[in-house]
Parts: sequence; C-alpha cells; structure tokens
Amino acid sequence: MAYFPDLSPYTYEPSERHMVNVGWLSGRHRYPKGLVADVVVNALKVLCARPENQMRGYHQCEFCRALAPSVLGGDSGTNEVFLGSAEVHVEGAEGVVYAAPTLVLHYILEHQYCPPRKFCEAAVRQAGLGAGDELTVLE
Repeated sequence: MAYFPDLSPYTYEPSERHMVNVGWLSGRHRYPKGLVADVVVNALKVLCARPENQMRGYHQCEFCRALAPSVLGGDSGTNEVFLGSAEVHVEGAEGVVYAAPTLVLHYILEHQYCPPRKFCEAAVRQAGLGAGDELTVLE
C-alpha cells in the first residue's frame, strides 16, 4: 500500500475535494503510537462499513502480513467488515476532509497506531456517536 505522512495532501486517487491523509502507514516509516479511546474504535467500525473509493482486491498489512482482516461493525455492530480495499472520508469541524484507508482500524487495534486527534474527533461526530469534543486520545 502507498505511504503518505499524516495530514499531507491526499493524492492517492483524483478527487474534486481537497483532502488530507491519515493512516497511510508503511513498515519503512515510523508512526505515532498510543492508546485510542474505544469510542473512536467504535466510530471507525461504523465508518469502515460505509467505505468510499472501493477498490478491487485487498492490501496486505505490511506489519503482520494480514490480508483482508475483518471486524464486527456497521450500525448494528454485527456485520463482518473487511478492511484493506477502500477508504473512509471523514469531514472535520473546520471543513477539512480526512482520507484514511480502512486498514486504519486494523493499525489502531493491532499495531497501536494513534491517528491525529482532530481525525478521531471528526470520526466520532460523523459516525453519530457524540460531539467528539471531549474525546480522550492517549498519545
């Protein structure tokens, strides 16, 4: 999968919207690690079930070699959601749109990736799990 630093301009696919990258990790680059609040994980489980920019095939995790890992997610929390073939686009409070591969959820759960706080807050708001303003992200 392609590597892009967090908050760099999104260029993976052409888009009419200005977006920034989050969670495009690579084994060749360091990334921020930390604990991410459960509400953020739950929000991403909802959002990953509503993917954008769906592709054919799956990307393999460069850290553990998992191919198409899955989680239970969606609005009900009971749908099997496969990760690694699409993106989530999350609009922040200031109008910034964050583009992340669905593998971002796997990176958080299995590799302690800690996304930028504003992305986490926006994901919680967009998933309808709260305002996200009082979110605790432990970095």
